Amino acid sequence: MTNAQYVFETAVTIMDSLSDTGKADVADNNEYKNRTLKLLNLLRGELYPYSDTYEKDEEGRPIAALIRDFEKPIDLDDYICQTVMPYGLAAHLLLQEDPAAANFCQQRYDELKAKLSIGLPAKSEDIEDVFGNTWPHNDFGSW
Repeated sequence: MTNAQYVFETAVTIMDSLSDTGKADVADNNEYKNRTLKLLNLLRGELYPYSDTYEKDEEGRPIAALIRDFEKPIDLDDYICQTVMPYGLAAHLLLQEDPAAANFCQQRYDELKAKLSIGLPAKSEDIEDVFGNTWPHNDFGSW
């Protein structure tokens, strides 16, 4: 399962804010990291209904567990955490500093979230010809 550190590092990569040595956890990114858990908790509530970890709750609206640190796994499926969440986080982190980049990240996040609403692709299967070729009454099977 993916943790908040992975999402943070991916978002920082998207934002082009890695250090010269390729590290995300550097002094220049402390402000971003300080805001990350709160922002991920906002995104978690938005993305949870699309996750394969989603469970309906009889007593109210379900929500994934709070993200309290950077090392514990996030209670969402890995696809969401590794593909969708980093764009949402990057958009929020860049909002004041670089609105154009934030807008790009937000648009990408919205596109990926829209794909989640479609669901997973269905498994393909063979189609059985139940009509057959009954020429001269039906030539559909002859195409």
